[in-house]
Amino acid sequence: MIKLLLLTVSLFVFIPYGQALEWNALAPEQQKVLKQFSTSWNKLPSDKQEKLQLGANRWISMDSQKRSDLINKFDQWQKLDPQQQTKLKQQFNKFKQIPAEQQQQLRNAHQRFQKLPQDKQRQLMDKFNKRNMKKMNKKTQDKMRQKNKRH
Repeated sequence: MIKLLLLTVSLFVFIPYGQALEWNALAPEQQKVLKQFSTSWNKLPSDKQEKLQLGANRWISMDSQKRSDLINKFDQWQKLDPQQQTKLKQQFNKFKQIPAEQQQQLRNAHQRFQKLPQDKQRQLMDKFNKRNMKKMNKKTQDKMRQKNKRH
């Protein structure tokens, strides 16, 4: 049940502030998903209530496969060490900063990548990693040169 709560919270999207929503005003399906909040619901800020309600709606609208996929992704997230989580959060925030058109282009490219056979995915990933290693090595070399110039 804690996973369901955390998944619901992770489904948040930005919603403008509004008026507080009474627990009894929620649909029975929403109350079932959000039952852990039943006793503290009226103490939550209205924006939190709205976000939780939206997350519950998204959870309710998912089929069992999507729910299972989301639970698996959440399990993977929990297994990451804090540094990895921080890095991913930073990457996501950076992604949110780019224009919507570019975001869509990246999503489309990712979808195309996912449809490739695994051997082709591995080839592309190896090529990408080699290129980045060269860049990283060059950066490391440049840092060493800068350090040596100071001494």
